[in-house]
Amino acid sequence: MEQLTFSKVVGFVLAAAFAIVIGVCMWALMVGDFMNTVMNAQTQHTVRIVGFAGLLAALVTWWCARFTARRGFLVRMLFALFIFIVAFCSFGGLLRFIYIHAIYPSQQDWSLSGMYLASLNDFYTFLLDMMIPPRPGYLGLAVAAAIYVALFGAREPRTVEI
Repeated sequence: MEQLTFSKVVGFVLAAAFAIVIGVCMWALMVGDFMNTVMNAQTQHTVRIVGFAGLLAALVTWWCARFTARRGFLVRMLFALFIFIVAFCSFGGLLRFIYIHAIYPSQQDWSLSGMYLASLNDFYTFLLDMMIPPRPGYLGLAVAAAIYVALFGAREPRTVEI
C-alpha cells in the first residue's frame, strides 16, 4: 500500500478544487446561454447535467494525467484536452441516460438492446446540445482545463536511457 505524503494530499486538494471550479464554470456557462429565455424543467436538468459532467470530466482528466507525466508540456496539454472533451461528452450522455431512465421508467425499453440504443441516443443528443449553437466558451474552458492539468497535474522527471 502506498504511503500518504504531503504532495499526494496537495494533489488531491488541487484535483478536488479543480473539479469543483470546472463544474461550476460549465454550469455558469450554460446558465448564461439560457439567461434571456424561460428555462423549462428539461432545460434546468440539462444545465445540472452539464455541471456534473464537467466536474466528473475534470476528475478523470486529472487522474489520467499520470499517463503522460514524463512527457513535455505540449503532449500533456493535448492529452488532457482530448481526455477532457471525450470524458465530458461521455459523462453528459451517461447522466442524461440515467436521468431519463430514472424520471420516466415506465416509458423506457429495459432490454439490453433498448438500453444500448437509448444510451447512444442520449450521447448524441447531449453532443448536439453542446455543439448547436456553437459555444466557444466551452472550448475555451476545455483548453484552460487542459493547460491547468498540464501545469499542475502529475509530473515525473524524465529518464534517460543509454
